[in-house]
Amino acid sequence: MRYLNGLHCDHIVMECAYRPPEELAVFKELRPEIGFGLGVVDVKRTEIETADEIAHSIERAESMLGAGRVRYIHPDCGFWNLRRNMADGKIRALVAGRDLFEGRQSGKA
Repeated sequence: MRYLNGLHCDHIVMECAYRPPEELAVFKELRPEIGFGLGVVDVKRTEIETADEIAHSIERAESMLGAGRVRYIHPDCGFWNLRRNMADGKIRALVAGRDLFEGRQSGKA
């Protein structure tokens, strides 16, 4: 973590969609001013994630890292190996999952 905390950056982006969730624990010590980009769409899967799966991934990361630590969500890498309709579906799911997560968070306030 010393290396990452020594970087002069606004955020780091990690591919996390198919990684074990407990691997995120290492980022607890990331300086609070460094935003965390969370990969929540697996570009290697041909199934389109559900909004609930994506919202759950964000919730799990926030519970492990702390509220407000996840500042960006994105797919893992690019969609170059997927058909256009599959990539479009995954992006729609990403947006719907983010909206679902944000709705759940506003309900807690």
